[in-house]
Amino acid sequence: ITPQSQDQWVLTLDSYANDGFKKVEGWVDARLLPILKLLHQTQTEMAVQGGVLEIGVHHGRFFLPLNAMVEPAEGPSFAIDLFEDQALNIDRSGHGSSGKFAESLRLFDRHGGANVHTIAGDSTRLRHGDPTRFRATPPKVISVDGGHTVEHTLSDLQFAEAILHDRGAVFLDDILNAHWVGVFEGAVTYLQRRPTLWPVFIGYNKLILVPMSVHGSYLASLRKHLPGGKLVALCGYSLLAPAA
Repeated sequence: ITPQSQDQWVLTLDSYANDGFKKVEGWVDARLLPILKLLHQTQTEMAVQGGVLEIGVHHGRFFLPLNAMVEPAEGPSFAIDLFEDQALNIDRSGHGSSGKFAESLRLFDRHGGANVHTIAGDSTRLRHGDPTRFRATPPKVISVDGGHTVEHTLSDLQFAEAILHDRGAVFLDDILNAHWVGVFEGAVTYLQRRPTLWPVFIGYNKLILVPMSVHGSYLASLRKHLPGGKLVALCGYSLLAPAA
């Protein structure tokens, strides 16, 4: 990744923060955008390349800044949602629209959606299908914001673990949302099984997990660039929470 592409990413994110973020419907804390800058900087230093993948894109409010991190030659990105098939949305979490997502890509995506593969369907079925389309170029960032039941959360985290870049990162949404306690229970169940993804950051309604082999590197970077952050423990793992 060249300095010029790094500058382009920052300009794209700043432009989106000032315009598109306010216009695309969704439930994303704006304080996550600086965290994405830090994450991108950390992954650039670690030479991590690949596309991104999000389960539960809704209209694309979080997917857009994630995909802005992807350079044209890095590989495809994947956007997965039930979209109009709301009969499968058993917990009524979100109500995605394929048309509105396509419009968000047209208006605000760095690539105009050219690198995006949109998949309409139930994410719990992905682990039982052909995974090679995801593993051919492992995603460097995965966002899990699909079904909010224990079962959906556990299934989506296991799927993310199986296909993630070996130095990538996973965002889990609604980790401390009292209306969606299935996410927290699912995350705890996952962590108690001693997985290879370890939590490294919690804040702004997201939990970030990274492969155990690079957990120390991510944690050191976060502690360096987030002054005032506090080390906390979850299921025996050390992770950082931002200053109050």
